[in-house]
Amino acid sequence: MSTTILALAKSFSKERLTADEFANAYMELWRFERDCNLLQEDEDNLSECLSSIFCLADLFNPDVDREEYELDEKQLRDKVIELIEKFKV
Repeated sequence: MSTTILALAKSFSKERLTADEFANAYMELWRFERDCNLLQEDEDNLSECLSSIFCLADLFNPDVDREEYELDEKQLRDKVIELIEKFKV
């Protein structure tokens, strides 16, 4: 189970990390677990949640001239919280 990745997302949702810190670390950890085939061991519900959070982290852009589809820190945090609640992980 990808408890480290999930714990990172929960820490971000509680404002213990900035969006920059979170997005970079989350994507790196997720890719590491994917490449080591660790994500395949997760239940479908958890896997979907973690993959969705990865996509959100990838959409984060701290710049003020971000594209309309990109997320700022507040939007990213709100959406991560929403996913954690939705999947009850």
